[in-house]
Amino acid sequence: MQTDYETLTRKTKFRRLLKISLLTLLISIAVLAPALWYWDQSIQMRSALRSAKNVLLNTELLSIQYNGLDEPLLDSSRESGMAEEAEEEVKIYSGVEGEIHLVSWDKAKCRVLSMTYQEGKYLVIYEADDKDSGTWTIYRKTRHYKN
Repeated sequence: MQTDYETLTRKTKFRRLLKISLLTLLISIAVLAPALWYWDQSIQMRSALRSAKNVLLNTELLSIQYNGLDEPLLDSSRESGMAEEAEEEVKIYSGVEGEIHLVSWDKAKCRVLSMTYQEGKYLVIYEADDKDSGTWTIYRKTRHYKN
């Protein structure tokens, strides 16, 4: 039973239009929501990586200053591996608020061999290689466990 669209009443036409509009809206939301979530996660991940690179650069630059002033940059008794003043300066100069952990340090070349930086739910790990470049690995924390 096929009816001609022109013969339908105004109320029936409105209901069809409303059903089609709602279906189109639901399909659009189902497609756009995951895409927007993925895009947001990508932005946060790049922000954490950029912050970690700023921390690395500022740590190496401050190490030159601390070396010239004969002040210790490293403090293995602290969780971050740096002296308290040095850690605060690195955070101020690099403009970050995350947690910095120096894992290993090359005193001869005044450079970081390995470090971690955690900002929000992202953990960035840096490991130097034989060349001047290093490898960056980013992990996203999916669960939070309370102690």
